[in-house]
Amino acid sequence: MKINEKIYSQMDPECVDICRAINSIPSLQTQECCCGHGNDLFRIWFRPINNLDMLPILLYYCDPCHVGFRWNCLVTTDCAMSPVRFRLESEVMGDQAYKQAEVIARELHDYIQEAWNGKKKKEGPE
Repeated sequence: MKINEKIYSQMDPECVDICRAINSIPSLQTQECCCGHGNDLFRIWFRPINNLDMLPILLYYCDPCHVGFRWNCLVTTDCAMSPVRFRLESEVMGDQAYKQAEVIARELHDYIQEAWNGKKKKEGPE
């Protein structure tokens, strides 16, 4: 599902690139986000559209083995037992989290460009 471009103009600017990158992964769609504004962790809530087959692409670039830092992915619900959502969150706040989000966005973008646009595929999830 394509995200309306107008939505990106209403987001925290620090969230735009990483949300665009996540939304470009087939079967994943962001639902809300917050950069933390220097006082809290950077968080992105998202859901799978049909299945979890593409989730490893995102998780690969949140692992210290591949980017040098960790972002955690949690599965959540609410007090009404609503359908599960995933929450991706940094372990740091402020400028450090913003820079990490930029790295994840860039890595995802590069991987997707290589994997789906016919360029040479670099090492990464199959």
